[in-house]
Amino acid sequence: MDDTAPPSLDTVPPSYLGQSDIAIGLDDGDADLPSYTQSQQPSEAGQILQLETKDFDYKLEKNGEPFLTLTLSGNKSFSSVMAAFLEGFPVKGKVSIETGDPQSITAVVLSVKGLLVTGGANFDGYTFVFLDQDRTLWPQEAAQDKTVITGSSVLPFSFDLPEEVPMVEKKGQAPKMFRLPQTFNQRFTHATIKYDILVKLVRKGFLRSNDALSAPFAFIPLTTPPPLPPLRRLAYQEGTPLLGPKVDPDGWHHNDSVQIQGVLFNNQSAKVECKLFLSKPLSYTRGSIIPLCMTLESDDKHALDLLSAPKSIAVRVRRRIRYAPTPQKLFEASNWRDEVDHSQRAVWWPATNSAGEVSQERFRILNGELHLKPIMTPTSTMGMYKLEYSVVLLPFDSPGFKPVGREDHVKDHVLLEQPITIVTAYAPGPRPRATTPANYEPDAKRKADELQTDGEFSRGFY
Repeated sequence: MDDTAPPSLDTVPPSYLGQSDIAIGLDDGDADLPSYTQSQQPSEAGQILQLETKDFDYKLEKNGEPFLTLTLSGNKSFSSVMAAFLEGFPVKGKVSIETGDPQSITAVVLSVKGLLVTGGANFDGYTFVFLDQDRTLWPQEAAQDKTVITGSSVLPFSFDLPEEVPMVEKKGQAPKMFRLPQTFNQRFTHATIKYDILVKLVRKGFLRSNDALSAPFAFIPLTTPPPLPPLRRLAYQEGTPLLGPKVDPDGWHHNDSVQIQGVLFNNQSAKVECKLFLSKPLSYTRGSIIPLCMTLESDDKHALDLLSAPKSIAVRVRRRIRYAPTPQKLFEASNWRDEVDHSQRAVWWPATNSAGEVSQERFRILNGELHLKPIMTPTSTMGMYKLEYSVVLLPFDSPGFKPVGREDHVKDHVLLEQPITIVTAYAPGPRPRATTPANYEPDAKRKADELQTDGEFSRGFY
């Protein structure tokens, strides 16, 4: 954008983009989920990630001694409190059995499940299994007659998860194929995506009980955005400012303009036309930014001054999670639950034209950016579960300008909403560069029952 630097900053904006092609993470505030950090590996990260693993052991004891151990070997760069596996990489580990006496074990079976779990204080919810695979680790086909395990036995395993799973989306239609969603579990949200692996020792005999041991693991899809438009790619390569919509129309997306009507503090009515531009493509890697541009046009200079103040502009990323509260409600879209949250506001600063001049009397042009936290859950759609994102323009917030009309009485009314996609990896080529430091702190601390009623409130989901 043809712009100057943003308002004075005390420090140089941090470089929060890692060296890896993957920007992966889950909310480190979730005690049950791992806190992933961006890899600092070179461009051949895929090969390194496949070789470097971190083991997580889960044990079943008998008489105070380990009897059955399930070891999951997750990708080291992305595993914290549980093993994490990236899409396209195998699920690896081993099963260790310690027996002093011969055991009448007829089979060692591994089961992998992917679960959608819903429920909360106001409804019971349900558990839907969207992934269910069994694998026999022992006996192998060449040793079908071997039914006794003694001493120490180690059974390694390595298998691939399916790229897609079937799920019914509409009544009367055949199941559609959907990509596996990322592990997801957050406070105040009543839909959870979880993955478990279970090992079972199957015993011979009607009165003999089977031993079983389960462990959670995290799954992370690898999704990338389309390539950057040519002029934006060139700007990132050469370290120059981004060109604005007027010079680079192919690099920006905008919807219809929004008419803002209001009354100034002197009871004078004013009308301002607003256009919001988002950088193309409308697919963004978490941990990066969304470059923005806004134009304001009006005959009233005072109204322009008020609405072009950076703190008056409320543009946020909106996350919407939609799911059927019970299987019976799957095909009744009106009964689906909607849970909405927002990111922090975008950061804005006045733009200048190529000659270094500020906006004209009837115009104000601002450049901005939305910071995307590295732990954002990527966009996901799977039958009865949808996690979607959009950029929303909310009513302007200026003490000297009282809006009238459609946004007069509804504070969380959305003036403009543009769907976007959040992905987990970077496209080949240069990375987007942040101009301002990121701020991921929630707006305020509130009780859970307040969160669904305030449309602009951010509890820091991303």
